[in-house]
Amino acid sequence: MCILFHSPETPPLLLLKSLLKHSSPRLQDAGANSRTCSSQRIRFIWNTRVALPESVMKLRYAMVCSSNQNRSMESHFLLKREGFDVASYGTGQHVKLPGPSIREPNVYDFGTPYKQMFDDLRRKDVELYKRNGILPMLKRNLGVKLAPQRWQDNAADGPFDVVITFEEKVFDLVLEDLHNRNHVLLKPVLVINLEVKDNHEEAAIGGRLALILCQELDATENWEDTIDDIINNFEKQHRRKLLYSISFY
Repeated sequence: MCILFHSPETPPLLLLKSLLKHSSPRLQDAGANSRTCSSQRIRFIWNTRVALPESVMKLRYAMVCSSNQNRSMESHFLLKREGFDVASYGTGQHVKLPGPSIREPNVYDFGTPYKQMFDDLRRKDVELYKRNGILPMLKRNLGVKLAPQRWQDNAADGPFDVVITFEEKVFDLVLEDLHNRNHVLLKPVLVINLEVKDNHEEAAIGGRLALILCQELDATENWEDTIDDIINNFEKQHRRKLLYSISFY
């Protein structure tokens, strides 16, 4: 990271603290990106992830459902809007969307852009896919990221601190995949299942609950010391039973 100081008499530590107030707590790889902090007139450019003090480092989250379309994307959308470091995935073999009947789903490969799915379904039957909410969902999705991603293929994305799943089967698949990986970092990862039905109404509720849960986790200094209390309090307040497990990278 290269920092250019317009006021060389100002101590660098004070400028760094001011920079942290005006930027994301976790600076990510961003090529030749740059931002300007107008109040201190600081311009900084970063090419690699910067190691910040643990006290200001926020947790990294993954939202996971089956097809990376509805439940995980609703949560991804809400967390991203609130400034969380978040990604989302599916665990299925293919991406499946409802079709004209239960026996005729629309099936796509992971990596197929949401825009391509949107155009395909609009061409097939625009009224049907408007009415069942699939086109609005895809329009939201393509505003969040390019395409659905598969959890089992995400090793290059790096480790997460917290993974939230929305179906017990998905929870089991995530834990199985983590168990089968090479545990070279020995970095703990908290995996939580918040059971949510796969429809638009429940996904909206589940997304808000996931956001609340992540806010609770992000507010604690060390989730490993407080996770039992966080889970118990969440279950009492929202009357939702959670499953959770700790795995490692």
